[in-house]
Amino acid sequence: MNKTSVYLRLKKYLSKQMRNNAFKGSRDYWEKRYSVGGNSGRGSYGELAKYKADILNHFIQEKNISSVMEFGCGDGNQLTLASYPLYTGLDVSATAIQTCIQKFSADTTKSFYLYDSKAFQDHAQRFRSTLCLSLDVVYHLIEWEVYEAYLHDLFETAEKYVIIYAWDVEGVNKVHVQHRKFSQWIETNKKNWTLIKVNTHIPKHAEACDFFFYEKIS
Repeated sequence: MNKTSVYLRLKKYLSKQMRNNAFKGSRDYWEKRYSVGGNSGRGSYGELAKYKADILNHFIQEKNISSVMEFGCGDGNQLTLASYPLYTGLDVSATAIQTCIQKFSADTTKSFYLYDSKAFQDHAQRFRSTLCLSLDVVYHLIEWEVYEAYLHDLFETAEKYVIIYAWDVEGVNKVHVQHRKFSQWIETNKKNWTLIKVNTHIPKHAEACDFFFYEKIS
């Protein structure tokens, strides 16, 4: 399937959703998007992907981070630019997870699991990582309960650091996008975490978000 046909199928699906007002939720949207041949979006490709990889790889090397877990690994294209010692990728789309498993089948440092915030409880602390990542995910969580559960899992799973790459603004729901001031939620609900840095450097692309670096303080 070529890129043109994939684009047309995805455009047709999104148009139908908008016409019928039939958005069935974040999980449903991303599974359908990947299942018709769509990808993780422009932010995971080209110059923006390289921009993110440079910042993340530098931070991981600087802090001597031994393990990374990503909540929303998507199709794994961003991951191809990463230098992570050990990596665990989680995503709501089974198709995306299957794609990653195939793409990195020979890489024994990487593991992938299907994630569902409604079916994720880790009292035994099986899922733990020095650093947890959220890249271009927060503003795609339309449902408030999904958004809250996601942020809770992101921070509870991290042992030392959390990095969020997103727009920290209030906005309007646009089919599969809902901007929220996530920093306020974190400040209120995660008292044992502190914001240590915000990287607001913006490359040429207007789509670039900001990096928010959090560190656990207790």
